Amino acid sequence: MRKLMVGLVMVVGLLGLTPLARPAMAQFSFAAPGSLDPVGLITSGAVIPFLGQGLAGGGMSFLELLAPVTSSEVHMFLFDSACVRGGPSINVPLTPNDVALLRIDNIGAPAPTSGLITAAASDGAGFTLLPLGGPIAARTLWANSNGNFVRVIDPIALSSASEILDSNEGGWHPMRTAAAFFAPPESGGLHTTIYFVCPNTNIQRSVPSNGGALSPSNGFPVIFPFLQVAGSATPLRVRVYDDEESLLRDVTSSCNCLTIKPVTELDLVYASAVDAPNGTYTEVEGATTTAVAATCSTTVVETLNNPFAPNANNACPGSPAGCAFGDGSCTGQFQQLTPAIPALGPFSFVAYRAITVPGFDVFGRVAGASRCQIQGDSSPFCSATDGR
Repeated sequence: MRKLMVGLVMVVGLLGLTPLARPAMAQFSFAAPGSLDPVGLITSGAVIPFLGQGLAGGGMSFLELLAPVTSSEVHMFLFDSACVRGGPSINVPLTPNDVALLRIDNIGAPAPTSGLITAAASDGAGFTLLPLGGPIAARTLWANSNGNFVRVIDPIALSSASEILDSNEGGWHPMRTAAAFFAPPESGGLHTTIYFVCPNTNIQRSVPSNGGALSPSNGFPVIFPFLQVAGSATPLRVRVYDDEESLLRDVTSSCNCLTIKPVTELDLVYASAVDAPNGTYTEVEGATTTAVAATCSTTVVETLNNPFAPNANNACPGSPAGCAFGDGSCTGQFQQLTPAIPALGPFSFVAYRAITVPGFDVFGRVAGASRCQIQGDSSPFCSATDGR
């Protein structure tokens, strides 16, 4: 269908003159049990982005906590924009029907001024997070006088009170292996920025052993698909289309915990008056890493513990060259210098979008999906390798 001037309509909509046309309904539905409300009551734990001075042009972040049902002790660890924990933990006791509002970006050094919060309950010592004792609601209010905005950042809840999911599927959370968003043409003062939240194993580790702030071994639902290894960037694949569904770019990018990217950092096509005069539609997928083979010595040979099998934790060939472990022809095994690294991913993430034009600001979480669904798989659930 011809969608001429969609970028202009978007800008006019931002100015409040004309409402945008209602999008067409999809040809199929992805039915799921329960409401899975992304901003419903949080029943176990949450990851909450916040931004302050030193990132994204400064500003202040206020954490809003509510306890609509029962008393709840909310205990929080702070992580910087690279998911490195810093500063003290914070405890906020809430009574039934209570609310708390606290500025979270100025706790004081060495606490980070921007990054992620892990919020849950805690053990008696305050060093370990445990699932919440009572359901809460939470969000960040990001105020920035330089940008003349107050943005509401929705939490990433591991589970909600209305979820009905099989225990083998882990908890429900809005992180998925794909996302989609519209961006009006970059021109003049009109700009689109994407805020990627790609937590790593400092937030939660599920394999090969449990760990992280929201460790499954302490009762938290598993964030699935699993998160990238701490210290490594999460790879992303970005496909950009014009308003006639023509593919303009298929490029790679990455994020690391909390990463802010103007769309022109993804590709300059967003600012092309020739290729995308009416704006763009973009699909982002959490990509996979490339497998790395083990590195083997060509001179140092280990003695075999069993002449019919390779030594444990050694993926190198037997010696002499060309021998086979199964028939006992190997008398040794070349020493392994570095272990093999399997291909990992796809990884899950969440993205928020800001569209700004002088005097106006539109901000919110973008649509998320499993990458197989966004590629056209109409089944209710995708395979485990593609995530939910």
